[in-house]
Amino acid sequence: MRALLMLILLAAGCGLAAEVVREDAATVGYRQPDGNVVTLRKNPKRVVICYASLVPVWYAAGGSAVGIPRVTSADALPEAAQNLPVVGGVTAPNPEKILMLKPDLVLLLGRYERHASVAQMLHRAGVETVLVEYGDYTDFSSLFDFFCNLNGASPAALAEKKRISGEVEAVCRKAAEKPGPTAAIVFAAPAGFKLESEHSNTGTILKMLGGKNIASGVDQPRVNFSYERLFVDDPEVIFIVTMGEAEALKEKFRNEIMSQGAWKALRAAKSGRVHFLPPELFLYQAGTRYPEAFRLLAALLFPETEGAK
Repeated sequence: MRALLMLILLAAGCGLAAEVVREDAATVGYRQPDGNVVTLRKNPKRVVICYASLVPVWYAAGGSAVGIPRVTSADALPEAAQNLPVVGGVTAPNPEKILMLKPDLVLLLGRYERHASVAQMLHRAGVETVLVEYGDYTDFSSLFDFFCNLNGASPAALAEKKRISGEVEAVCRKAAEKPGPTAAIVFAAPAGFKLESEHSNTGTILKMLGGKNIASGVDQPRVNFSYERLFVDDPEVIFIVTMGEAEALKEKFRNEIMSQGAWKALRAAKSGRVHFLPPELFLYQAGTRYPEAFRLLAALLFPETEGAK
């Protein structure tokens, strides 16, 4: 019976949303994705950010940083953060480098095991840490609000959030006027290719714009790439998201996929609707540039619709 009760409690904890649960003049209580509640002091001055897509959101919410992770595209960061000390890779922050910067808060991503273990190490060293979730646009609003809670909700930050959500909603309303085309999203990395589902960053934008993803109906963000599936589903549009050296990955895709004899028979290839997407908007979460990402994908999905541009 005790074991059953523990399973029920664990399942309930896993289902709790990451959110602010309390706030006073000096602190914010935040429930992390793992269900644990941490108490954080407001207005931190020396913040280390271990996930690149969090950086523009933190800055837009009135914060600044003293350390960032390694990025493949500097355009994914605000100009003020582009030359900060690097504290490790996206999935492998370096605790020693973080501690050298004497942080009073470290922002980490809840879905990475390495981030969770680093949070525990830093907590034992007396450093405040928080694990957040930021997988796609649907996480953006609550994350922005949380960061505003920590930094003080300035009128400029609130106006920025309103601008972003308003522009995204306008693009989605315009896209809803026409039937969405079928599309494939290919994730290209040095290790190979995968298909992105509606649970990826780009897949979420595609779904919100009414596009029909050939890799829908799966729980994970990415699934194994199947050349045969690409031909069976024959999407009207193909998008490629690169992680790594963009030009080298474009060449890899052309050599290994587009060189196949049957490639030219695909609808997307015949109509010239094969598009490499800018990583700063689609590999990384676009943050304050989400309206730009939505407008770009809408223009590629609905090239005949003036309002989508």
